[in-house]
Amino acid sequence: MPDNLIKSSTLADEMRAHMGLFTEKTFDWDAFPASRPFPDLSRAQLRYVGAGGSPKVSDPSTLKAQHFTFSLVNQPVGKFAASHAHEVVEHFFVLQGVLTVGTVWGDEVVEVKLGPKDLLLNKSGRPHGFRNDGVEPVLMQITVGSGTPEMPVHVCHPKDKELELSRRFGAGGPDKIQLFSPDSTDRRHQELGKHVVRYRDRKPIWEKAGFARLTYVGEGGAPAAGYRMDMIHLPKGVGVKPFVRDVEDTFFVLEGTITAGWEQDGEIVERQLGPRDLLFNPAGRPHYFRNDGVIDATFTMAVGTGQPENVKFEAA
Repeated sequence: MPDNLIKSSTLADEMRAHMGLFTEKTFDWDAFPASRPFPDLSRAQLRYVGAGGSPKVSDPSTLKAQHFTFSLVNQPVGKFAASHAHEVVEHFFVLQGVLTVGTVWGDEVVEVKLGPKDLLLNKSGRPHGFRNDGVEPVLMQITVGSGTPEMPVHVCHPKDKELELSRRFGAGGPDKIQLFSPDSTDRRHQELGKHVVRYRDRKPIWEKAGFARLTYVGEGGAPAAGYRMDMIHLPKGVGVKPFVRDVEDTFFVLEGTITAGWEQDGEIVERQLGPRDLLFNPAGRPHYFRNDGVIDATFTMAVGTGQPENVKFEAA
């Protein structure tokens, strides 16, 4: 432990209040009350930052959102979410399983399959739905590009449409469904192609501080609109000096462990984060990250602005 690591109850308590630990949270199988009468729409939500499209905005275990929300959704095999639209952007980042997403164009649908560490950014106003056609539950991270998003507007829901039509997201028939092709000249596929981010295609940006950034939302990834997100590959033994932003950011661990630290008036508080733990770093707070573990760590860093990264990271 560094000599200047001071146990400040005030700073430590504040930092603890900005953490969402996976093992202390519970998936909510009633996060979307409109789905209650329809077993085919069953899915569970785990909220970290904001309500993320659920009406449960007063959840005391959820951190107050500013520029974006952050939640996990578990969708069992065979279930689907009816097609709907948001007034802001929303992304799906798959952690487990294979997710089928349908983007709606009248009575036609373009479907794309996302695997682990793939992302789709849904444009504001573009109707979309998602379905699990796989053999295991899908677990994905969902972010909505507003701290207080409006409730989604459903386009084809089994409350007023046939179940199988809703399962197809409103496609007039099987012949009205196209599978996404990145090489298509169809404008719908071309638009979707700008918003599909494949993990296998990410080109790492190696920072002088010794870690790599893989851009998912922002310059080099899907177009940013109010926030951006990178995946960070942090080799063991690597860390950065404290840095400050004028907006919030979050660390969400995918693999390994990271040590996250806060500073205030010369005091330092550090906490360990493991897989699926999240830390919300408020605007103006000096903070940093370091890998004290035995394996390389991977985490996502979402930032409350769509502007390109302007932090000059320095090795610790």
